[in-house]
Amino acid sequence: MKLQILFSALLLILFSCNTKPVEVVTYIPSPAGLNSSESSLHKSDDGTIYISWIETGADNSSKLLLSKLNNNNTWSKVQTIAAGDNWFLNWADFPSVTSFGDNLVAHYLEKSANDTYTYDVKLSISNNNGNSWSEAITPHTDNTNTEHGFVSKVAMNDNSFLSVWLDGRQMAYAEQDSTIAKQMTLRGAVFNNNGKLENEYLLDGRVCDCCQTDVTMTEDGPIVIYRDRSETEIRDIYYVRQVDGLWTQPKAIYNDHWKIKGCPVNGPAISTKENTVAAAWFTVADNLPSVKVVFSNNNGETFNEPIEIGDIAPLGRVDVELLEDNSALVSWMDTIEGRTSIQLQRIAKNEKLSNIITLAESSESRSSGFPRMVVKDNLAYITWTKVNEGNKLSIETAIVNTDLIE
Repeated sequence: MKLQILFSALLLILFSCNTKPVEVVTYIPSPAGLNSSESSLHKSDDGTIYISWIETGADNSSKLLLSKLNNNNTWSKVQTIAAGDNWFLNWADFPSVTSFGDNLVAHYLEKSANDTYTYDVKLSISNNNGNSWSEAITPHTDNTNTEHGFVSKVAMNDNSFLSVWLDGRQMAYAEQDSTIAKQMTLRGAVFNNNGKLENEYLLDGRVCDCCQTDVTMTEDGPIVIYRDRSETEIRDIYYVRQVDGLWTQPKAIYNDHWKIKGCPVNGPAISTKENTVAAAWFTVADNLPSVKVVFSNNNGETFNEPIEIGDIAPLGRVDVELLEDNSALVSWMDTIEGRTSIQLQRIAKNEKLSNIITLAESSESRSSGFPRMVVKDNLAYITWTKVNEGNKLSIETAIVNTDLIE
């Protein structure tokens, strides 16, 4: 009997030693090289996951690069989308790649004049899975040397896409006409897969100057989310929807009443699944920094009351993705005991909050940028910029098993 007990115990020990614990977070090597930053992710309708990022050379030249995730969770050979020596590079205004049908569209920013904030949006299209890219086009037709950026894009169908951006043309117009207010506008345009402009839109005539926009597709049509700017400097999160081909009037997703004289450089994020919409944003209304999440059950026609998440002293820089059960996975940056971390939390529609997962330590400096994520089969793929010793930047990537976030 003693030998039998000893043998059973030995089997248990051997089994325990050979069984690896299931990890919530798995870090995978990034495809990016040295001096890389401004990474972003996109998941196409067929499930392909793309990562894009900027690499800067010693001569200050820039390249926008692309890689795809292989089936074994390694990144493919790197492809070059575009390169230049007159780009506008900004920690908060980063490029991205979006798919529409069998096509890809990428955007980056190019200087239009010598002033600091004079630059144009450039769009380049690939019809062959990123092997070659079209000559760049500009979505805005104003030809002013002003700020154009903070772009978001979404497929309208297999042959066209919507591009949305913050547009500073009225700054130039106001120099010639005193009746025109110097304020940033939110504009959009639809292009086909050959780069032909099909429609242009003014979506909001007065918005916050330098917060990210986001756009996604609902069952009713596209929904755009952004930070507005009232005449009294209230800068809350607003949205517009296209329904039956017409854009709705701008509407607050929730009235935080955050009054701030300068732009907080902290835009919202949005995700959709069937008729569910989830949005996340950062606010410091009443001098209380917080991250909020809100759900809609009718394609964004109306939204429920927001759910406040976050930990100690959130910095914002949010992203959000809906999961299979229509709960939302939110990422943000937080400061705890003097250390900045990238945090993750799962939020159910019934307001149940999971434990907070710390993805990685980061830096509150601007150069750490904005973590981005996509979700496939309840696995979250996340990228962020790591600030190394000597302020050297590199791109990191990881996979999070959201089923293990409880």
